[in-house]
Order: sequence, then structure tokens, then C-alpha cells
Amino acid sequence: MPAIRHHARRYRVRPTGLEPRRGVALVFVLMFVVAMAALAMGSIFMASNSNLLAKSYDKERDLRFAAEMALAIGKSRVNADPSILVMGPDTLDKAILLGQTLTGADNKTIPGITVNVYVGPTGSTSGQFGRFSSIVAEARDARGNGFIRRLELTQESFAKFAYWSNSETSNGSIIYFNNGDELWGPVWSNDNINIGSGGATFHDQVATAGVVNGKSYGTYAKGVLEKQPAIKLPSTTSLSNFQTLANTAGWSLTSADAASNNETQVRDRIEFLAVDLNHQNDSTDANEGFFRYYSANSGNEKYLRGDWPGSSSTAPSLSSVTLCGDFHWAPKDTVYATSGDGASHLKFYPAAVHAQTWFRDQIKQGYIDHYGWPAQTALDSANKEQSQSLKGILDNPGARCFLAGDPHLVATDRLTTIKDPQTGANYVAAAINKGGTDTTFTPVGAYGSWKQWAAVPNDTIKKYRPWDGRYLIPIDRSFNSNARGVIFASGNVAVSGVVNGRITLYAKGTIVLLDDLRYANDPVKGVCHDILGMISDKDIVVADNALNDPPPVDPSSKTAKYYSLDDTKDFYLHAVMMALGNSFRVENYASGPTDTNDCYAVNNGRGCIFLAGGIIQQNRGAVGTSTGTGYTKRYSYDHCAVVNPPPYFPTTGRFVDNRYLELDPAGFNDHQYFKSLTPDP
Repeated sequence: MPAIRHHARRYRVRPTGLEPRRGVALVFVLMFVVAMAALAMGSIFMASNSNLLAKSYDKERDLRFAAEMALAIGKSRVNADPSILVMGPDTLDKAILLGQTLTGADNKTIPGITVNVYVGPTGSTSGQFGRFSSIVAEARDARGNGFIRRLELTQESFAKFAYWSNSETSNGSIIYFNNGDELWGPVWSNDNINIGSGGATFHDQVATAGVVNGKSYGTYAKGVLEKQPAIKLPSTTSLSNFQTLANTAGWSLTSADAASNNETQVRDRIEFLAVDLNHQNDSTDANEGFFRYYSANSGNEKYLRGDWPGSSSTAPSLSSVTLCGDFHWAPKDTVYATSGDGASHLKFYPAAVHAQTWFRDQIKQGYIDHYGWPAQTALDSANKEQSQSLKGILDNPGARCFLAGDPHLVATDRLTTIKDPQTGANYVAAAINKGGTDTTFTPVGAYGSWKQWAAVPNDTIKKYRPWDGRYLIPIDRSFNSNARGVIFASGNVAVSGVVNGRITLYAKGTIVLLDDLRYANDPVKGVCHDILGMISDKDIVVADNALNDPPPVDPSSKTAKYYSLDDTKDFYLHAVMMALGNSFRVENYASGPTDTNDCYAVNNGRGCIFLAGGIIQQNRGAVGTSTGTGYTKRYSYDHCAVVNPPPYFPTTGRFVDNRYLELDPAGFNDHQYFKSLTPDP
């Protein structure tokens, strides 16, 4: 039997894992192709999208550019011809461009875009808070896509200028900025501006319709603009509505002296007061601003002005010095205690009464009550005071002068022939022979009288000012809802005091500044609460009186000849002033002392004139001389006057940007939009 053979089979060992299949590579290739195609299509779409977005942005840019260009055209038209803002009784806006194409900087028409431009007055048209108008520019393409812009304009107020003049001459002589003068705020002149070799520094823009002579002597923080279009002062006829505005509040005042350039002919004065009604030791609240109105008797101009009774070479008699004197401790006033004249304290006695027996007896008792002196010691001191010369009286600390009608002058203002309004009977000796305080108010006196306000005083005023509440005219509208912030005087008027509120005083005559005129809220602290504008058809003049100009108390003496008899040796003036007739100036600036008050290190007669505000004048006026007479200028700028000018203060006629707004183009209708901005009646 044959043997059986077994053959061993050989097997090839294969690696573990999936076995490749035919066609898989093709699938991967197809997927790659599809992916690349998708990327290519995506790139095409993205590029297309990018082009569309670019075109959209280009169109948006063109529309915006067209709208802003149209605004500029509208502003130019309004400045060139402000009369286009005058609307009919039933018209709110006016189209000055309709369907207009525009040309770009490349001198090519902007394709597919047209613009409409509408103008009209907006906000309050009364002028109390400024004058506003709006320009609305609408840019559209053929599909109705668009941009709409609104530019609100405000007429530039003269109050923005720290210094403005029509002419830089005074009495035919050129006046220079010189000797280190510093001016803060915008400066403008329609004349050539002249700078002396002593130099001047200008901290804001300087602009002139002429040129700057001596330009190299000046330092300019914001540059110089020359040969600019002239700016005209407002005409007096353009201010005719001021009397009507004042009438509304009962603030139209009939001056006793006619309008003139003679500052010595003034019988009426306005005294501003800030009164602490709520007893919080300040008088800066909105409802604490008032003014009083005083009219002097015929021939009493010198008393109202506070003039010195003597001359530069002759000393006055003691009896003629009825406005000046000194303070003494006096006994308690038992007759008029209800007027606020409380316990023994310092009271004012005019020089004219020092020789009288009742004066000696009162200050004798004052020495006893206040110091506790023995009777004989007090009498001896009182006798010395009674026999004092005028020089001796005014040598005393606190010696000063007051203006006619001031409550401190009770001893020379009251007469037995005048009725006391509190009792209805003539003044008795006890009511006359006394020292004066803030509360010894004399409504009708020897020099003139205070005018009652027509309205019944508010209970708050009567409570805190029982002695003069009927004579305080409130500025705030919480006491007088008809107030428009305008006081009108038909002729010359004098002014002094502390202003709390927003007031514009317009006088057909000359405004005479008798004493300091300040804001209750100091503008240096940046509090834009108080503002005073003064407009005169004639001049605005700082008076040469016993308060402002140290008088020659003892002309025979070679030393200490002149005495400063005001509460402060310098003159403080917070206001924006406009002299339409001539100038802001100082009376008799070239006469008087040359080295009495001084202004810091500068020797002069009347001290510094600290002005916070602005001067707008027809011709430049003088305030002092290089020899030392008059004042030395220390002028600062009230920035509040730009953003919050005095009520109804005149404007230059030029429009400047105020606000810029973007409007929704969907459903825009110019008439409806301007209706929403309809000015108040």
C-alpha cells in the first residue's frame, strides 16, 4: 500500500486592518474637487459681497458728503442773507434748494444724488436766550435711500467779545494796547488795532477789519485775523422792543433827566441788591435778587452821584459833608426797633452831625453800653469826637461816603418837614437824630425818594425785609411771572450794587456807574448764574465822585491830602457793556491824585478797575493816564457771557454752529419736522 504524503499549505500572513477596496481613491478625489469648487464659489460670493458692500459704503459716503455739503451751502446762504429766515404768518420753513445736484472737489457732479435744503427759525424767537435757526439738508439717491442732517445755528452775541470797538481813537487820538496790557477773551475792532512798544498779550483770538499796527509787539495765544468783513453795531431802532419787554414786568422807568452825554445830569439810580431771604448766610439763591429805584429831587444831582462837596484847593465846611462820615458805637434804638435796628452796635454818623449835642450824647452812651466805661470817661471821649475836624473824622477807621438815599444817611436825609411813611406823621427828632444802619431805610428824604413796586410784596419778602419790602423789585420770575429780564430807562440813569439774576439794562441816555457793580455769584468761580448787560445810546461812565476818586479832604496839607472813602479802594465791575453813542470811559480820568490808592505795584490815584465781562463801544474810551491819574486796567473775561448771554442782548448777525444732529430719513417730512420745532409765541 503506497504511503500517504501530507503536503503542508503555505499561507501569506496579512497585516491586520481593513483591506483596501477598489474606487476609494476616486471618492477622495471627487470630494477634494467638490471642496475646492465650494471654496472657489465662496470666494466668488465673498468678492461679490465685498464689491456690493464697497459700493454700499461708497453710496453712503456720497450721501453723507452730499448732506454735509448741502448744510454748508445753507449756512453760507443764511449768513449772506439772514432775511431768508423771515417767515410768513403760516410758514414754518423755507426750501432754498430742491432736487439740486452737487459738484464735488474734483469738479464733477456727484452721480445719482440730489439734495433738498430747508431753513427756518427754531427754538425761542423772543431773543431772551439768543436767536436760533435750523438748516436741514436731505440727500437722496434714485432709490430713495438717503441721509438727513440738521445744523442748529445761533446768532453770535456781542456778549462773546471781551473787547470790541468800531474806532480805536478817542477825541482824534489813536489809543494803543501797551505797557504789558493783557486781554482775556476775543478781541475785535472795525478799525486798525495799534500795539505800542511796551507790548500786549492777547489770550484769545484777535480780529480786525483793518490791520494790526505794531504786530510784533504783541503776543497772541490764538492768532490774528486781519481785513475781515466789518461787523456793525445794532441801531437804536433795532432795540425799540426793549421798552415793551420792560413794560411787561413794570420795569420801564421814566428818567427825571433827559438822555444826554452829560454824566453830571442824572437824577435816577438803580441799586441792585442780593438779599438773604432764608437766613442761610448767603444771598446767592435764585429768588434773592432785587433792585431798588431812586429819584433825586430837582437840583440834587450832586447828592445822587455822591459828589465831594469841596474842590481840589478848598476844603468843604463840616456842615456841607452830609454823605461822608464814620462809624461809632451807639445805644440801642428804642424808637425803630421793629425796623431791625437792634441792640447797641456800630452805626454811621455823617460828618455834618458830629458837632451836635445829640451826637455826643449818643456815642457817650454807646461807649458805656458797649465797653462798660465809666460815665465821665465816656463823656470825655465823646467830647473829643464832637470837636473833631473834618480831617480828624475821616481819619477814623471805616470812614466812608454813601450815595443819596442810602439807609446809613438817616441823620441827614430825614427832616421834620417830611412825613414818615410808617406812621403817616412827620419825622420826629428821635427818628432823625440817630446813627444809620442797613435797616434805617428812608423812603422819602431830603435828597429824593425811593419808588414803590406796584405789586404787593411776597410774604417772604415782607417777613425778612419789613423796613423796605415794598421798595424791593424782585428779579426772579417766582415773584414776578411777567419778568423778561429787561430794565428800560428813558434818559440818563446811575447804577451800583450786587446783581443776583439775569438782567439787561437799556438806557436811552448815559449810564453812570456810581460805585462797585458785582455779581452775587463770583464769575471767577465759573458759576454761570448771574449776568448783567448794559446798553446805552450814549456813554457808559465811571463817575468821578467821593466813593471812586479819593477826595482832597485837607487841601492845605502837603501829605495825606487825598482819602479813600469807599468800602474798597478799587472799582469792581461785572457786566457786558455796549456804548452805542460813544464809549465806556472814566469821568475826569486825567485829573485827581496820582499816587493814593495804587493798583498792586503800579502807582496811581484811583486804584485798579477790575472788569469781568466785556466792552463793546463805538469809540475807544480812556480810563487813566500814564502819569497815574484815573485807574489801571485789570480786565478779565466772563466765559459765561458766551454760553449764557444777557437777555435779548444784541447779536452781530453772523450765525455760528450750535448743535449738529442726524435725523431718520424714513418718512421724513420737512413741514412736520419744523412744526415740532415751532418757536414759542
